[in-house]
Amino acid sequence: MANPVLSITMPTRNRPEFLERALHSLVTAMSAVAEHVEITVSDGSDADTSGRVVQRLLKDWPGGHRYVWNRPALTLFENVNRAAELATGEWVQHLGDDDLMLPRCGQPMIDSLHRAAPEEQVLIFGAHIVDAGGVKRREQIFEREQYLSPREALRRLLRNSSFVRAPMVVVRRAALVEAGLFGLDVGGAGDTDLWVRLFSRTGARCLPVTTCAYTIHEAAATMGMWNPRTIEAIGTVFDRAIASCVVPEREVRRWEADFMHQFILAGAYRQLRMRRRAEARGVLQLFRLPAVRALGPSPKWLPVRLAFMTATAIPLRGSPS
Repeated sequence: MANPVLSITMPTRNRPEFLERALHSLVTAMSAVAEHVEITVSDGSDADTSGRVVQRLLKDWPGGHRYVWNRPALTLFENVNRAAELATGEWVQHLGDDDLMLPRCGQPMIDSLHRAAPEEQVLIFGAHIVDAGGVKRREQIFEREQYLSPREALRRLLRNSSFVRAPMVVVRRAALVEAGLFGLDVGGAGDTDLWVRLFSRTGARCLPVTTCAYTIHEAAATMGMWNPRTIEAIGTVFDRAIASCVVPEREVRRWEADFMHQFILAGAYRQLRMRRRAEARGVLQLFRLPAVRALGPSPKWLPVRLAFMTATAIPLRGSPS
């Protein structure tokens, strides 16, 4: 069998219920183009429950599937990379085990891949942002097709910490291998680090095709990202963006101030949404780190920061926190 057009790679660990939901959405969404789609799963679970889910849902998948049970378990991004290493398709998409593919997205997605020019290496599709129950909270879509030069792609990425979510991005496998997969030395900023390396080389094409649902919930691995280690890792990613020499350092540092403010405020918002005012206050303490203070203010995010400081103010004695 010829190599598939698309490999959808999925790392998982100890979340068989999420994995089953994600795989079911995938096989349903891609049913019309199944012969063109390979599925790879890298499993770090303690028991074989997830493996049985894969066997049950994918044993007759026309595009083929590859599964590995890692013993001992890998770290998060090692697991992500292992799933990518299993891929044989021309293009690769990373789908978290808690994310979803949208109904009937398969044909327009494969059509888009077929239309891509030989020099195109990175395509970005639209996404729904959903809660743990799959309820859509908002959309992150592109109104029109647009190619972003390396400079413009970096500007969009590095000024907006939510510009892309991992399942929105589809990359030629050759370019992914050349870029070096997800970095293991930058912790939770591994995805942004990879996008910097890819975007700075070839730019990216944004497409008005919505393909996936990115899940935000308390059990997400990203919920533990708001700490000084991640702030340090983000700083390393921006240093590497400067080293690419695509954009002058002064401009990148301005983008970094916006990015860092948005990132910290997003963490505080997640805690406030769960009525955890004390935890949100703790996230906002990241603004006091010397590396963040050195970036200076972000006029774009100043009103939100002031609002969150008010919302998380230390309560009066006897008041609930």
